[in-house]
Amino acid sequence: MEGNRRLEVLERQLCAVQLAEAPELIDAAALSAICPKQLQALLVHDNPELRSAVFEFLKGDIFKPNHYLSLMEFRELTLQRLQRFVAADFGGRGFDVRDYMNDPRRFMAGLECLSFCDYSMAIKAGVHFTLCGGTICKLGTAKHHNALLPKLNTLELPGCFGMTELGHGSNVMGIETTAVYDAPRGEFVITTPSNEASKYWIGGSGQHGKICAVFAQLTVGGVWQGPHVFMVRIRDDSGRLMPGVRIKDHGPKMGLNGVDNGQIWFDSVRVPRDAMLDRYASVDAAGTYSSPIPTVSARFGTMVGGLTTGRILIGQGAVTACMIGTTIALRYASQRPQFGDKLIGDYLTHQRRLLPGLATTYALQLGMKQLKVAAFDAAKPDAKLVHVLSSGLKAAATWSRVEVLQQCRECCGGMGFLAANKIGPMKTDMDVDVTFEGDNTVMMQQVARALLDDPATARLNAPGSWDRVALAGTPHVSAGQLHSLLQAHERSLLCHLRDAMASASSGKGGKGAAAAAAAAAFEENLDLVVQLGWAHVEARCMGYMLDEARSAPGGAAAGVSVLAQLYGATRIEARLAHYLQVGLLNGADAAALRLAVNKACRQLGSGGPAAPALKLCDAFGIPEHLLAAPIAKNWREMGQTL
Repeated sequence: MEGNRRLEVLERQLCAVQLAEAPELIDAAALSAICPKQLQALLVHDNPELRSAVFEFLKGDIFKPNHYLSLMEFRELTLQRLQRFVAADFGGRGFDVRDYMNDPRRFMAGLECLSFCDYSMAIKAGVHFTLCGGTICKLGTAKHHNALLPKLNTLELPGCFGMTELGHGSNVMGIETTAVYDAPRGEFVITTPSNEASKYWIGGSGQHGKICAVFAQLTVGGVWQGPHVFMVRIRDDSGRLMPGVRIKDHGPKMGLNGVDNGQIWFDSVRVPRDAMLDRYASVDAAGTYSSPIPTVSARFGTMVGGLTTGRILIGQGAVTACMIGTTIALRYASQRPQFGDKLIGDYLTHQRRLLPGLATTYALQLGMKQLKVAAFDAAKPDAKLVHVLSSGLKAAATWSRVEVLQQCRECCGGMGFLAANKIGPMKTDMDVDVTFEGDNTVMMQQVARALLDDPATARLNAPGSWDRVALAGTPHVSAGQLHSLLQAHERSLLCHLRDAMASASSGKGGKGAAAAAAAAAFEENLDLVVQLGWAHVEARCMGYMLDEARSAPGGAAAGVSVLAQLYGATRIEARLAHYLQVGLLNGADAAALRLAVNKACRQLGSGGPAAPALKLCDAFGIPEHLLAAPIAKNWREMGQTL
């Protein structure tokens, strides 16, 4: 009997799948209303004049791609490019590291532009200005600002950031480098106690760096005070290593070879008392430690808080790469015929591979916009919101970049493998972004942990039949319905994890045992934890797209609306197993969703040079000299223009 019943259910589902029709995702009127100029104004977050000035500056011959350089030649070129950048006058005001604090949007806008040209230059600038310079700005005081920042502005003092150790990547609290205060001499003694404690992957240290912001465990008067930051000279003005400092160049990497990474050891290196960045903690001449922040853990949170800006820049760089990759691939697809006169961009498989990435790029760009609002525009930023958004968007943007660029490379065939067409070098140069400035898996765990720790979580109910959205048999699926499904997906995962942790800790004797049991349950469900991080980011980005569509001018609103529909539908499709598992969708809904996405891709991607997708790419505003890919212009001239 049970077997017959299951067969009947399966037969009904199969019939429903066969009869499913494609509901409308995209309104044809919206496609015709798309205005690239209005969209560009929406997508460019701030400082349009500065961005235009930097883009114009990057027309110089020194910034043109050169794929024939040796390792050392590329490093030298990267340094020369950065020297040109710091010497430039953008509208009467050059780049200033003090803007990290005084005008963070301008600071970030200038650095973001460099990613359009070369990622090695962008990262070398980011390490120097954001990680080293930003740390001095945030954790230092006037004596550090006055002595160091002018020299960072001119590159007289190339900077590094010494946080990561051979044995400690994500676990910064566990670093082993020590700083012991010698009161009679008024100095800190910086020591690498083991090889695992050597500073590793330190950008800029292998060849050019002269000063390093070193994270070390501070001990004063025999009392451990946790990690603090010390400005340590690693080379003198002539480029010779300082006494007690040993550096090993990492040499060639799989990409990003314009950046000179290295490994650093400190053998009882003495630095003056003023070398400690002392905005939030200080040691006086007598050796008395003081801090307005009472605990080691709270001070540690302050010390690493400056990483947020770096994460925003890394996430934004990934979105920029998606813009460039999708523009190149879609332009090529709109011109290149195959198997007769049919353009490759008119094949459904091609559209299915490229257009979800275009929608994701828009979603992430608008997500980054809201992150900057939260981080820089609020009178008193919500630290928790900024942490959750910066962690989640950094992970989502860089993981998405991996997928988007791979699809772009494959959709361009052999041309995507050619370095001159830019996609390949971006892939290898940027592959590091998924693990630096925070490993993505750890970042998504932090997002999930923050959601689970929110007291409001306890009041949430798991999705029920009232959350189900019927996609099969309906003529149109609204963006609001898709958003509701994404939110229900997040809530389902959140409630499942909350209940698993509560169940594990129930009945345990004492708070300590209950907390340990809940932590063990969290760890046993880490796969769902990462899924929750993704679900939160996707629901937020969809919400941001809908907010923009409601408030933007008509031509911009049309473009965002179209891509919000595709984004929501493809994100649901990618997580379809969970929607089916918890009953938010059924088999017929899944079939209807597939057909709806196919139809939307047809509407966006067909038409050759007149395809609406190309207008959406034009809205990125990428200057032609920075697109720098022959296949994005006229593939028939390949060989004549190289």
